[in-house]
Amino acid sequence: MMSNSSSGMVSSTVPDKSQKAPEFELPDIDMKLRKLSDYKGKKTILAFFPAAESPVCTREMCSFRDSFGDLEKYGADVVGISVDGPFANKMFGQNHHINFPLLSDYKRQVINNYGIVMKDLGPLTDYNAAKRAIFILDKDQKIQYRWVSDNPLIEPNYDEIKEVLRTL
Repeated sequence: MMSNSSSGMVSSTVPDKSQKAPEFELPDIDMKLRKLSDYKGKKTILAFFPAAESPVCTREMCSFRDSFGDLEKYGADVVGISVDGPFANKMFGQNHHINFPLLSDYKRQVINNYGIVMKDLGPLTDYNAAKRAIFILDKDQKIQYRWVSDNPLIEPNYDEIKEVLRTL
């Protein structure tokens, strides 16, 4: 189910299907800057998540970890993105053996550019975390699938993600 509504102030809307994904440059867990364009030529799953080590985010990122072999068969890379700092993402990745890049949108520019700002994280008012969101990009980095949840407790449909990748 797709949702464009926002619970907070957002300066941009969720990019449309077939639109080129907004470029970004974010640090990974080793503070190496990675650009979206680094993934051009492959299908890419951008998996935005609200908070490292939270129960639902852990289940989601571990689900991608556990299905990484299947996703690779479809020619897809997975990139996890949260507003957590590189050090928190590094501990999260190490604790759960995450086998794909975790990027830090610590300035919250990318979640704003993708229109997926969640204004409050539970009782933390004005925290501005990422909504749980999935964008599947084709080899030219055009959005072929998007899913955004206003409820951070809802995980994406993993079978649907695999089906989209299979048909790209």
